Amino acid sequence: MGEQGELHLLRKALNRCLDAISTTTIRNGGRAGWLSWDLDADGEPRRMVGGRPGLYDGDAGKVWALAALARATDRKDLGELAVAASRNLGDASQPGLLSGQAGISLAQHAAGQTPRQLPDPSTVAGSDLTSGLAGLLLAQVRMGYCGPATLDAVERLTRMAMQTPMGVCWPESEGPEGRPLCGMAHGNSGIALALAEAGAAYPPCAGKATELAVQALRWESAWFDPVLGAWPDLRSNPPAYPALWCHGAAGIAVVRLRLLHLRVGLGLPADQLRAEAEAAVATCGTELQRELSSGTLPGGLTLCHGLGGPLEALVLAHETWNVKSHLGAARQYAAAALDMLEEDPLAWPSGLRASGSTGLFVGVAGAALVLARILNPEQIASPALLL
Repeated sequence: MGEQGELHLLRKALNRCLDAISTTTIRNGGRAGWLSWDLDADGEPRRMVGGRPGLYDGDAGKVWALAALARATDRKDLGELAVAASRNLGDASQPGLLSGQAGISLAQHAAGQTPRQLPDPSTVAGSDLTSGLAGLLLAQVRMGYCGPATLDAVERLTRMAMQTPMGVCWPESEGPEGRPLCGMAHGNSGIALALAEAGAAYPPCAGKATELAVQALRWESAWFDPVLGAWPDLRSNPPAYPALWCHGAAGIAVVRLRLLHLRVGLGLPADQLRAEAEAAVATCGTELQRELSSGTLPGGLTLCHGLGGPLEALVLAHETWNVKSHLGAARQYAAAALDMLEEDPLAWPSGLRASGSTGLFVGVAGAALVLARILNPEQIASPALLL
């Protein structure tokens, strides 16, 4: 298949994703929402329910995605749907970014609506990007709401950090025995990203936030396996070395690439960041080849558990280094994946052990963002970084 054939296939798939999100919308007057999977304690899908507000797999994630896609595709109907759904977002019981109130506020802001107040740092018990202080910090930055609460969050992360000879790390509240982790969702990469973003956006916290980010990167760098070209998922023993957004090389790659962009004025270690970014991007390419050759795509094109993370790493590498071959590879891999998937995006694997999810990180909304990025990276920012 030539380049034009790949682009045609990608555009058709993107349009099918957008149609799937639209046709599954439940409307009530000027409000809108979707069904999402309700999971049991073991992560098994039980039934689809309405009203889940979160950014990760709930309505806030669709709002955030639709707002970005509306800007990228000039489809006013997507923007109108984002606004309608933002009016229907309920409150969350937790304060976090992917799992709670901070993510809901971020989605409302993205849709151009007045967001609910971000949680106070004192209400956040954890440290990670998913549900902890790092996620709150990133929401403050993305919404342009930095201030005294930003200083407070950085100070709290400083006090929570574990000092080790390798650098600093943070116990993961949901991990085995609270073990610190590598990676984006629950590990040091996500925390380092939030700290560096805060330092760049809000100079009063730059010194402390940047130093803490550097120490967090040192700790994670110590776990890099040069033979495998990857970082371990420390939740298991022996560990796996995945290339996913959540716990592997894809998330680590996009963080290093973003930090290369932010490093001017922050004093971040440029040579180390570039070397690790190159290794992580190469690992993503290898994993894409391996999974496509295997004949099965258990996570589909989703951002968290699927090929969306490694594909986005290649697109961001193209943007960062102006290496067109990375974008070309992303288009080839995505087209090959689409040849293996069903015509209907709602039948694609979601990473939730069931299809039919339209969520941002585990569903069609995230896949649509990935496809839009691969088609026109200059028109839409990285969803893996919540830009």
